[in-house]
Amino acid sequence: MLAEERYGEILRLLQKKDVVRTSEIMKLCDVSSETVRKDLTQLESRGFLSRVHGGAVLPKSDSPLSSDQKNVYVPFQHRKNLNYREKQAMALAAAQLVTEGQVIALDSGTSSGELAKVLKEKFRRLTIVTNSLANACVLMDHPGFTVIVSGGVLASDEQSFVSDLATLVVENLHMDLMFLTTCGISFESGVTDQRLDEVLIHRKMIEHSKRLIVLADHTKFDTVSMCRVCGLEQVEAILTDSGLDSQIVEKYRAAGHQILVAPPLEQTHSPG
Repeated sequence: MLAEERYGEILRLLQKKDVVRTSEIMKLCDVSSETVRKDLTQLESRGFLSRVHGGAVLPKSDSPLSSDQKNVYVPFQHRKNLNYREKQAMALAAAQLVTEGQVIALDSGTSSGELAKVLKEKFRRLTIVTNSLANACVLMDHPGFTVIVSGGVLASDEQSFVSDLATLVVENLHMDLMFLTTCGISFESGVTDQRLDEVLIHRKMIEHSKRLIVLADHTKFDTVSMCRVCGLEQVEAILTDSGLDSQIVEKYRAAGHQILVAPPLEQTHSPG
């Protein structure tokens, strides 16, 4: 198991239990106590946990991490309800970038889940490549869609497939367009995510896609999450919602980055 995959396992265990013992991590990841010590030291240096005798705990409530929930792992089921209308608006706008018959890559984020619903409603024929079990379930009964699932190790808490195994299918495909969701965007760190174990498959999708569009609601800008996915120079455009401050929009545009702003949901649905 790669170090980044171990980090993901440790953080998921911490989110479930608030405290994790060295012996648990050794068994879960099949590694030595020395490897666990190094992993915990690395994660502590990034502010994701606090080491204690025999294991680790979540950071104290007055730590920088806990005061900024953008950098804390938020479970999939909870994220689905965050900024929900903004995600719907972005999904409607994103669908306008898709052409009938294309091969589309969708990652496992909650915003891509909303996009999957819109694509199912608006298109007759698409090929969808995804590492998301949730997306596959949404799309699987559309008679005109070909749904290709990456396979790999199922991360049940995220309803997604991860690990090196998940890259084997994707590396033999060529996608017209990928929609990448994110936990953070910044000039310095590019596009970042909270799930280390999903980064490998998302990077492989990017590598085999002609175009890359990032879906990021207004809360994700000027924010850095734990793991870098790609640089902004690899991104054709960033699609966001109308809640993003106009000064931030202009700052990114002035730096040469294309920012697409989805109309508010009520405007999208208004007559005419």
